[in-house]
Amino acid sequence: MLRLFGLLWGLYLAGFMVNHLRVRRLGRHRERRVRTARFSEIGMALQFGAVGLSFVWRRSEAAGGWLAAAGIALALASIALNHYALAHLGRQWRLRAVIAEDHELVETGPYGWVRHPVYTAFFGMLVATVLAVASPSTGALAAALFVAGTEIRIRAEEKLLAERFGRRYLDYRSRTHAWLPPLR
Repeated sequence: MLRLFGLLWGLYLAGFMVNHLRVRRLGRHRERRVRTARFSEIGMALQFGAVGLSFVWRRSEAAGGWLAAAGIALALASIALNHYALAHLGRQWRLRAVIAEDHELVETGPYGWVRHPVYTAFFGMLVATVLAVASPSTGALAAALFVAGTEIRIRAEEKLLAERFGRRYLDYRSRTHAWLPPLR
């Protein structure tokens, strides 16, 4: 199960590489950054720490049956959502929270449902890994760290987006969920 989830995470991360290469092929010029939210890097550290935890403290025995199947299905759905979101986001995607001079507000595809579908997919991958690989107590801790990290990142990013796009972003924010449907 561990090897399978290593492969699934590889497929998930491949989406970022494919997007990067596609944008680069289109000749993205060096942009001038307008604003960066460095505080979001704390959130990123918590997110990646949560994923690391899910692989470090594993179940005493491999998950089987419906639990493994649910984890695999959720991972595949998360990979698909991530690739779909990145296709719509294109050159707007950054690892760090940055607003560039030519930044565009993306509201199409999965961005019509949630404002941060890449985080939704990332959380889906974490939950899938927890279901199939991690111990329940580790899963709870990993989920809590991930949620905290994601909320930090979203607040930092949304502050930048609201400053850049003003009322248009506030309207978009009022009609979509943040990254999970119950969260505005």
